[in-house]
Amino acid sequence: MTKVFVGNFSFAIDDEQLREHFSRFGSVVSAKVMREGEGGRSRGFGFVEFSTPDDAQSAIRELDGTTWDGRVIKVSEDRSERRGDSEGHSSYERGGGGYDRSGGGMGRGAPRQSTGYFRAQPLDLGFRRRKKVDPFVEDTTMHIDYKDAKLLSRFMSERGRVLPRRMTGLNAANQRQISRAIKRAQHLAILPYRRGA
Repeated sequence: MTKVFVGNFSFAIDDEQLREHFSRFGSVVSAKVMREGEGGRSRGFGFVEFSTPDDAQSAIRELDGTTWDGRVIKVSEDRSERRGDSEGHSSYERGGGGYDRSGGGMGRGAPRQSTGYFRAQPLDLGFRRRKKVDPFVEDTTMHIDYKDAKLLSRFMSERGRVLPRRMTGLNAANQRQISRAIKRAQHLAILPYRRGA
């Protein structure tokens, strides 16, 4: 027996209609529409089990990408057992969907997520955050001086606060020196406590 995954069909389709739609390609052992909870709303996908692999392949070849009740359906071989899920889709049949709503993870008895056609893939856009370089390490001729207002203003916010290390890129020692120099300059009125005021 070979199980076939059927996705993206109308929510109005029931088990009998699913069986009837696939029975013209061979002997259908079972047809199951996955639902939310016991007898709840259809989830728009299900499984059809054929008696022979040839019937299953014929259904996949003829129906995958076709329109049924106004929707383009996805028909493919069920791969849950290949992924090592010993329970197959039994978690769906119990109505749990393999998802523990209380904890946001997989439910009990589901060693891995088997969502077939709807398996999510991580999106890698290739963007990497550029690491900031400490200017005092890069240029050894620069030094921190509380009298250099122009230099110190680069490390201050518009409200006159010292910017954090994640924004300045300074190492811990230079960050402490910059903070000390800014506070000393503000105390001596070289720098304002609030910029733009």
